Amino acid sequence: MDDLFIVDAHEDIAFHLNYFERDFVNPDIPCMITLPGLNEAGIRLVFNTIFVHPKHRPDQTVEKAKAQVRVYDEIYEKYGDKVMRILNNRDLDQLLNNKMIGFLTLMEGADPIEEISDLKYYYDHGLRMLGPAWNNKNKFASGPETDSALSEDGKELIGEMNNLGITLDLSHLNEKCFWEAIEITNLIPIATHSNARALTNHPRNLHDDQLLAISERGGVTGIVFYNSFLKTGKNTPTLEDIYKHTDYIINLCGEDHVGIGTDLDGGKIEEFPKEIRQISKLPSVAKYFLEKGYTEERVKKIMGSNFLRVLKSNLS
Repeated sequence: MDDLFIVDAHEDIAFHLNYFERDFVNPDIPCMITLPGLNEAGIRLVFNTIFVHPKHRPDQTVEKAKAQVRVYDEIYEKYGDKVMRILNNRDLDQLLNNKMIGFLTLMEGADPIEEISDLKYYYDHGLRMLGPAWNNKNKFASGPETDSALSEDGKELIGEMNNLGITLDLSHLNEKCFWEAIEITNLIPIATHSNARALTNHPRNLHDDQLLAISERGGVTGIVFYNSFLKTGKNTPTLEDIYKHTDYIINLCGEDHVGIGTDLDGGKIEEFPKEIRQISKLPSVAKYFLEKGYTEERVKKIMGSNFLRVLKSNLS
């Protein structure tokens, strides 16, 4: 499948580069994502995150987020012949006609946004997707650590996202916030990295009605590769577990509503299936899907074109 356009909807690149102070091309520590690895895999588009872990002191959150913004600016400057920033449909069209890797920025948890007006700063630096909360509770929303609803600030934040054209990522929201947020967004919603709760009863996975709500609005759920979100039996997860979650969502929602959001470099290497601990191995997922009997057309949708369709609708 030489014409496969691979989209990875969740990679914590800047977080990992800054946390370990390591190089993007020749790291001196074991890691899962490098620029050569992305090239080797033939990945064409990455949703590159801004993620500040809540263990950082609150007074460091904005500083850490802006440091990650600078990391991406430096990547575009240093590797401008290999990586391009995606801001709009014009950029997407250009990406489709070259061999570069596109980066489209996603904020995972809105903790760095102190005031609604701050959203414009991140938008001007490439932010086009946002998940209002991570696992914790912040001033806007909450992840699965609490059952709190969206705050008034959270509702206002999503309203401003609508104004700017920033896609809502539902992956980390608790159930109450999920249902409130999905009704407020005017854009096609997505879950960049979530699996089926029916197969793996983890609070970060989505129930059937949530998966259906995303698909009914034209959205896509990206299969995440964390073992704890994949595990369907007693054994350590493998490509078969990735297939099981993918196939479950296809049978529930249709083949137009599932994608890939690996979350590689978002945890320890041993927390992912052995077959996929390097980003360069991502095409093995497509190969496995073909071996399981999926058509090439279906595999193309899962590996990239479903998310690409949403972007073409949501971006200006």
